[in-house]
Amino acid sequence: MYRVMNVFESTKPWYKQKTVLGAGALGIIVIVGVFFLLRGNGVEEEVVVQTNPMVTLTTANQYLGGESISLVGNVRAFTEAAITTERAGRVVRVNVTLGQAVSAGQVLATLENAAESASVLQAEGAYDAAVAAKAQGQVSDAQSGVSVEEAQIAKRNVENTAVSNFKSTFNTVNGVVLNDIDAFFSAPRASVPGLRIDGRGNTSFLNAERVAYQTLLPQWQARVDTISVNSNLDSELAYAEQNLLRTIALVDTFITIFSEQDSSTRYTDAELQNFRASFISLRSNLSGVQSSLNTSVTGLNAADDAIERAQLSTSVTSSPAADAQIKQALGSLRAAQANFAKTVLRTPISGTVNSIDIRTGDFVGSFEQVAEVANNNALEIVVYVSDNEIDLIAVGDTLTIEGEFEGTITQIAPAVESATRKTEVRIAAEDIDVKNGDTVTVTKEIAAARTTTVIVPLTAVKFEIEDGFIFTVENNKLVQKPVKLGVVRGSSVEILEGLSAADPFVVDSRGLLPGNEVTISE
Repeated sequence: MYRVMNVFESTKPWYKQKTVLGAGALGIIVIVGVFFLLRGNGVEEEVVVQTNPMVTLTTANQYLGGESISLVGNVRAFTEAAITTERAGRVVRVNVTLGQAVSAGQVLATLENAAESASVLQAEGAYDAAVAAKAQGQVSDAQSGVSVEEAQIAKRNVENTAVSNFKSTFNTVNGVVLNDIDAFFSAPRASVPGLRIDGRGNTSFLNAERVAYQTLLPQWQARVDTISVNSNLDSELAYAEQNLLRTIALVDTFITIFSEQDSSTRYTDAELQNFRASFISLRSNLSGVQSSLNTSVTGLNAADDAIERAQLSTSVTSSPAADAQIKQALGSLRAAQANFAKTVLRTPISGTVNSIDIRTGDFVGSFEQVAEVANNNALEIVVYVSDNEIDLIAVGDTLTIEGEFEGTITQIAPAVESATRKTEVRIAAEDIDVKNGDTVTVTKEIAAARTTTVIVPLTAVKFEIEDGFIFTVENNKLVQKPVKLGVVRGSSVEILEGLSAADPFVVDSRGLLPGNEVTISE
């Protein structure tokens, strides 16, 4: 049998025998390789050590001591003054330059004041005459001066002069309007007169004024026809002066237009120069008429005083009467000086000229700001504080300006400003490197004792639909503590109920859950 099988096997092809032997050998090699691989490279399990979260505890008192508020303020001078005009007029002199140091009372600029200067001179003469009359107070009537009748005659002469000046003023103004001004309107008596020259922004004003004169001149003519020495001359002269000043302003506007006008197809440069020279001459004439009116007003007052003095001197000039005359003259002098002072622009404080907006030759209106003077060496900072922060500051507190300078709160407004809906706070600072008008940042460290409100960081609160809770630590485990929330202040929030200022709490509750075991940071 054995022999027969060997013969049978030996009859298989040679290539089939090799295939069977190769497959078996390969399987044995793979099994042995895996065995030794697993034995020589054993897998070691990684051991993970789990630690508790680290938390930090604080109290509201400790936290508030490290908080601060930041404000933005504007730097301005302690003392500054805006110089404004009290009357309209042309600038004849500017005495200072931008940035110049000035002292209190120094003259910055002067307006045209020939008429006012004449009134002062006349009032000074009346005052000197009253003083001289007192020196002769004990002289008899025959030696002391004019009689009552002579004084009344003198007053009648003054009244006649006043009536003549009233009529002369009308004639002058009427001629200027109809003969000179109307030449620059295409239809001066129409509802829209039509300015024939570039108005340089004044066209509407000039048209409206010319329309107004269509009514003013006839009314004035009617008063000229009825005026007499028995009229209320003080009122009539005041009416004439008002209309005269209005005409002077109209002429000044045309002078400005001629000065700023470019040559055009209608007028050449030479013609514009002639117009300007002509209107300057007209203005000079009108100023002379104004001086005549002022002289009439002063003359009427002096005539009344003379009559009163003559009546008091029917027997012997008394000292009380002489004193009264001096007071009257002095009052007239003071009034003339006050009118003159309105033409001289002075600074009420010492400081530096921060702005000067006028030049010689400019025409300025009434109550127009022309300059600003400030003491740039003494500065204060003005900030506006919201209702949420006003409780955290007080007068006398020290603040930090721009992170390096110190300032002190000097004033806190008692009410909220209507424009900003905040409270104005003023801060005094010395030796700081800022300028008037700068914008600076002011920081205030909050003292824990300043407020009784409990304040915690927003990170300490777990917010819910209403209010929220914070974490405290008991036996190294987090305990949830409900709180009632108030106003949010930047990165902080008020706690109205549920926590006192001395209770410890977890500073950062993010990622933590109630019952977690934690480690307290030292």
